Amino acid sequence: MALAGLSSCACLQGTPVEIRYSSGITASGVQWEDTLNGQGRPVGIEDTVTIHYLAQLPDGTPVDSTWERGIPRTFPLVNPPVPGLREGIAGMRPGGKRSMLLPPPRAFGARGIPGRVPPEASIHFTVELISAAR
Repeated sequence: MALAGLSSCACLQGTPVEIRYSSGITASGVQWEDTLNGQGRPVGIEDTVTIHYLAQLPDGTPVDSTWERGIPRTFPLVNPPVPGLREGIAGMRPGGKRSMLLPPPRAFGARGIPGRVPPEASIHFTVELISAAR
């Protein structure tokens, strides 16, 4: 087993290190939680971001994935492909990962996406912020 020798590793000896992750709910109901802290300057609304993401319905059905395509997506945060991503990505740091739940009005709304997203569906996004630039 690859992990068998880790118990003697000096980094695992002594006092455990507690890693804290941020989480919250925006005014419009976007719920988010960091699952990996990034480093550097937090993303601002005026930035252009490059992300990888997985979008899923609440039951886990995949909707879209840049990881699956192997090509990240770049866009100005003021004009995201899904409205709730603006709020969900703001404040992330490059290299970070965030899990977010977008309520229907901040996802695809009353229309959904015929054949892929039902009307009034919440969408779960897993996002990795690759880079941000002003």
